[in-house]
Amino acid sequence: MKNIEITLYSFTELSEKAKEKALTNYQNTDYFYFEDEALESLKAFFDEIGVKLKNYEIDYYYPRNSWVRYEGTPSGKFIKENLTGFWFDYPLTKTWNKTKNIDNCLYNFSREINACYDHQFSEQGFAEHCEINEIYFDEKGNQF
Repeated sequence: MKNIEITLYSFTELSEKAKEKALTNYQNTDYFYFEDEALESLKAFFDEIGVKLKNYEIDYYYPRNSWVRYEGTPSGKFIKENLTGFWFDYPLTKTWNKTKNIDNCLYNFSREINACYDHQFSEQGFAEHCEINEIYFDEKGNQF
């Protein structure tokens, strides 16, 4: 058995070249951290307004490619803003209470998802993720 000593760095301690490599490697994934929460908010919203979510496709990177199919007639009633406790409730519920228009709600929901997705894959978002989750790198930007 051999012991090898390696110096590890936080993202903010890396050189610019190493940061770029670490960020590029991270950006090559397409997992959205908040995907489950966003879908839970969408489902709770449809339940609250009295329609059934049939099918959907959410493109986090290109929101214009997203679509949602539902059936039923919405109630038109005022709904509480906090349905699940997730941030994604608010673009749906606030828009609904203001407009009672599902298309407007879905548009604002999609915009919020895209903004969160963009932040997640930005340098600042990645730096925050690394700090919170105590992710470290070697001097070249390889994650450990």
